[in-house]
Amino acid sequence: MTMTLPFTGERFTTECLGEMVYEHWHRYLIAREQVAGKVVLDIASGEGYGSHLLSGVAASVVGVDVSAEAVAHATDKYSANNLRYIAASCTQIPLESQSFDVIVSFEMIEHIHEQAAFLAEVKRLLKPSGLFIVSSPNRPEYSEKTGYNNEFHVKELDRVELKALLDVHWSSQKWFAQRAAFHSILWPLDAPADSARALAPDGSSAYPAEVYFIVMCSSNASVVTSLPSPLTLVADRENSVYAEWSRTYKENAALHVEIAALKASVAAAQAPALPAPERSWWVRWLSRVTGQ
Repeated sequence: MTMTLPFTGERFTTECLGEMVYEHWHRYLIAREQVAGKVVLDIASGEGYGSHLLSGVAASVVGVDVSAEAVAHATDKYSANNLRYIAASCTQIPLESQSFDVIVSFEMIEHIHEQAAFLAEVKRLLKPSGLFIVSSPNRPEYSEKTGYNNEFHVKELDRVELKALLDVHWSSQKWFAQRAAFHSILWPLDAPADSARALAPDGSSAYPAEVYFIVMCSSNASVVTSLPSPLTLVADRENSVYAEWSRTYKENAALHVEIAALKASVAAAQAPALPAPERSWWVRWLSRVTGQ
């Protein structure tokens, strides 16, 4: 029986729902286009789904994670002849120097203080003309503007800080932005799409601010210049994220109605009783003379 890896609130598992599905799969799907026939290392492989996806086209893949529990789970759930997992720190990986064509590491660098040591280890393991693909949340958008504090992140970076770390080892870089967003997709049915635009209702460009960076790095400029620059969308055919948003929206609307009714009921129950209106003098006189 396949073991279950508990969801901690941070490590993605394939049982997760919502925008995390799009974000995490998207990164690996883009990386998959660069690893055909290559020797690949996936640092912070987690549950193992991403390493397994890459192994479908790569010559071989090694997934490394600091969690022995995650490694045991990945080995049990995601097996392939050209795929293996090892437990190790990202700053001390017991593998031979310059032995990988491509190294990927998604949403890991913000979890450690030893960021420079981690990138030095990547440089050691990567072949001289190899490709390193890394992702990282953009601190100003991810946490500063939202006020969100991710307890698992110990050192988030902005673009300048991330670039300064990468510049130490890789002179050639191609940067991409990523953000989950609602959109309307319009695509040709009788031919492949030949361009991509993000439009605002007034026709101007509407690319949003980047929540995550994905950077492709190499010491070989020709490796980076030969990389494509596509705009890609990841969505499931069931539109599960939109369906969940619609369900939540309807539920919230119904709750607002219920809350308003409860507030009105409480207010009515707590309101002081109004005194009876004072009777006019002739009504009081009439009561006395009639005895009523």
